[in-house]
Amino acid sequence: MGVEDHAIRQQENLLARLDRLPINRRILFLIFLLGLVWILEAFDIGIIAPVLFVIRGLWHLQPKTVGLIGSAGTLGIVLGLLPAGRIADRFGRKTTLLAGIVVFSIFTFAAGFSRSVSEIVICRFIAGLGQGAVFPVPYLLLSEFVNKKWRGTAVGLANSLLGFSYGLNTLAGAVVVGHLQPDNAWRALLMLGGIPIFLVPLMIRYLPESPRFLLKAGKIRVVRAFVEELEDLSRVPHDENVIDPEALKVLEFSATRRISVLDMFRPPYLQRCMIAYSALLSPFVVFYIITIYGPSIIHRMGASVQNALYYTSGLLFLTVISTAIAGSVGDKVSRRWGLVAIMTVTTLGTIALGLPLPTTGVVLAAVIVWAFDYAGFPLAKLYMAEQFPTRLRGSGSMLGESVTRFLGGVVLVYLFPILDAGLGPARMFLILAVLTEICVLPIWLFGFQTSGISVEQTGTDLALAGGVEGERAGLDD
Repeated sequence: MGVEDHAIRQQENLLARLDRLPINRRILFLIFLLGLVWILEAFDIGIIAPVLFVIRGLWHLQPKTVGLIGSAGTLGIVLGLLPAGRIADRFGRKTTLLAGIVVFSIFTFAAGFSRSVSEIVICRFIAGLGQGAVFPVPYLLLSEFVNKKWRGTAVGLANSLLGFSYGLNTLAGAVVVGHLQPDNAWRALLMLGGIPIFLVPLMIRYLPESPRFLLKAGKIRVVRAFVEELEDLSRVPHDENVIDPEALKVLEFSATRRISVLDMFRPPYLQRCMIAYSALLSPFVVFYIITIYGPSIIHRMGASVQNALYYTSGLLFLTVISTAIAGSVGDKVSRRWGLVAIMTVTTLGTIALGLPLPTTGVVLAAVIVWAFDYAGFPLAKLYMAEQFPTRLRGSGSMLGESVTRFLGGVVLVYLFPILDAGLGPARMFLILAVLTEICVLPIWLFGFQTSGISVEQTGTDLALAGGVEGERAGLDD
């Protein structure tokens, strides 16, 4: 056996040992840390909802200006995602995460001192650049840390904290609005968005780098020490003979070819990108509308300013439960079929939300839309991360985040107040529902099973040589 073959077997042995480990307290702590990142970043992103709700009336903003402020941060995220993916693949997931936290914390805090719409827009845009570097990284780390049987559950649990965080900032908005004058209230909310910078020392000290990234960087000893530590915690023997034959084929195949970013635009990854990105866009169609304009939608239905914030907060807290359940469903059933079912229910709820229903019907429609739309994300984002090999996973995932957030969080968020004023809620929500269902069609028709399979296998193009993809497709039949 040559030196290179021996190194590949060492890598696969460590990955196979990592994939057989149960969820121990170290992995739970990792999930908690990444969940904490999501809580603080989502708080930072979602804080614009109560802020916009307050300054819209305070500054007498026109629909175009509302759309500009609402979409500025997402535009920053879209542009920040593109270089961040390459940085994450080249310099590491952890480095990218830390840099992004510093940037978005500083500029969200600075936005609290804005004296004009343009200053808010600039600060939100730059903060968005940092957020773009952060948001997909926890998905990458969880997909590369947690064993193949529990990836969806782990992502679902961590991702459920997003709903908690969005609910928290809306609740904070209700409390602050109730105790401060409007001009002080929105400034105080933005200043609270600077809190995440205090998380950086904790992340430096306790967050490990992705073992799969470290192996690609040739740091086998570091990964071995980490895997052995996890095995000791779980009382699993250090078995250097454990090998997953199919995953070994993947590593051997990958070692014979150079991975390039351009591979994303060639078969089979071009088709995978189109399917996975469309699947991720499906929940994003409605997500930004209900996250940024949620209080305004509820207020239009008859709630007072403060109650609209409280009701929206309650809906967002509900998503904690639905998102956690969805992640488990993706592991036990299928990420593909789970997403199709969840987004179809979201479509029906979105149509109902625009109809002139009695109070009970409106409440039921709102519960369905918020709970099911958020539940689509752990399935869609993990499915996307599973489409690429390690050296492309960051770039592929962040390109997907960039494209879908641009369409859902910039284009639709900008157009929503303008079209809503002209078309009315019934037509506007019908359009959103149709777009949601169209976007989920490609994964329904052409997607493949990824649950219960290592990310080395799901992310390879070994199928071109008659390898594992045919077997994976068979699992879905």
